[in-house]
Amino acid sequence: MAIVEAIGAFAFLSLIWFLSKIRSPIIDWPILGMIPGCLINVHRVHSYFRYLLEETNHTIKIKGLWFTKMSFILTSDPENIHHIYSTNFTNYNKGTHFKEIFQILGDGILAAESDSWRMQRKLNHSLFRQNNFLNLVETTSQQKVEMGLFKILDLASENGLQVDMQDLFQRFTVDVTCKFLLGSDLNSLSVNLPEVPFAVAIDDIEEVLLHRHLKPRSLWKLENWLQVGLEKKATKAITTIDSFINQQISLKQKQHRKRTAQRGAKEEGFDLVSNFMTDEVAAKCTSSEKSLETFLRDSVLSILIAGRDTSSTALTWFLWIVSTNPLVKSKIREELQVTFQMKEGDQWRFPIGQELNELIYLHASLCETLRLYPPVPFNHKASVKSDILPSGHRVNKETAILISMYAMGTMKEIWRADCCEFKPERWISEKGSILNIPSYKYNVFGAGPRTCLGKDLALREMKVAAAAIIWNYDLEIVKDHPVIAANSVILHMQHGLKVRVTK
Repeated sequence: MAIVEAIGAFAFLSLIWFLSKIRSPIIDWPILGMIPGCLINVHRVHSYFRYLLEETNHTIKIKGLWFTKMSFILTSDPENIHHIYSTNFTNYNKGTHFKEIFQILGDGILAAESDSWRMQRKLNHSLFRQNNFLNLVETTSQQKVEMGLFKILDLASENGLQVDMQDLFQRFTVDVTCKFLLGSDLNSLSVNLPEVPFAVAIDDIEEVLLHRHLKPRSLWKLENWLQVGLEKKATKAITTIDSFINQQISLKQKQHRKRTAQRGAKEEGFDLVSNFMTDEVAAKCTSSEKSLETFLRDSVLSILIAGRDTSSTALTWFLWIVSTNPLVKSKIREELQVTFQMKEGDQWRFPIGQELNELIYLHASLCETLRLYPPVPFNHKASVKSDILPSGHRVNKETAILISMYAMGTMKEIWRADCCEFKPERWISEKGSILNIPSYKYNVFGAGPRTCLGKDLALREMKVAAAAIIWNYDLEIVKDHPVIAANSVILHMQHGLKVRVTK
């Protein structure tokens, strides 16, 4: 009888505990922590994280499985972000957990810390400011639009074909990136749309990286060792990516040795890898632990991922919004007419020099797109030592912190009550210039010392493509085509963006 009463009492107390947790936006289960809620919502994890932050004053501690290191702090609080990125920058790095999850990045600039990061940032910053580099990016972007995008969209218009704009933009950005990075033209943006295996491999690895955040380390490590599930896909993807990059680097090294042997030989073009192979730079990049080949591989992969995925994703969401919002499209076309002194039906001409900077409404529209659909929806940090965030949350040593840019984009505290509406006007001052929103409130390009070096390049590349397409074509979203975010560390569209084209 006593046993029955004990069981009954335990059941009653368990029920009371459960009902008390129901009021919370996420249940903290015994032993399992909050992981069940995350896994149930993994198919919409970015929206789910935004919901959790809206319900918890923008910061919440997600408790993992007992006896594991899966717990982390999730935040979109601007004060916390300013503290982590700037005020107390030295106390927050990528952390060992990030290094394990993103091991494919090696020691590239996206993952590097301390002296290695400072050295790479200085090298890239110096290169990105050179006129011949900037000219190469702009010229290549224009060529890829004119000889690639235009030809494919013309063909689709003439034959009534559907096209996937996400696929086209990924081809566009990977071709431009490979040109300034490796000095080679993949020509993936041609009418026959050739297969690009390493691009598919990058998509695969990005899906795996998201799942590694939500699985116990021991589980995904076991899957990797057994070569099952998503980890099997990851291994194949890494092999494909490394094969492509190593082949490209080997080719560049042969060209470099040939030019070195022929003293005074004319430099054939200009690209980042060739710049890294010069004796002066190579000496800074190598050490007893790291060869030049390893440094080049890691650098190429980081910049290739950043250059391909962020701009192509932003352009895809941007065109979807413009195609479904006639007023925005009309205002952009009107701005193009006035700025370039063209009238409807005139042949398109690409912007010259500073003309891109005069496209204020287009710039504002891209910023608004990035606010609502940040290509990188969250960032990963870890504490070096214990700390207390401005929100009052205690941070222990080596605590993982996820910063949700996706949630920040719809915070009423930053963007007011109309935060879910697409309004480029919110970026334009009364004087007609672009408003400067503090980076810790608009964190798409990072903040503090690790602010994205490629911000201006990315905006320039996007403006060239966006302006040309909007002036020359009308795009209609295919009926019943689902537009939802992919389950990835990059905010791709899960099913692409299928459109019909009218010239």
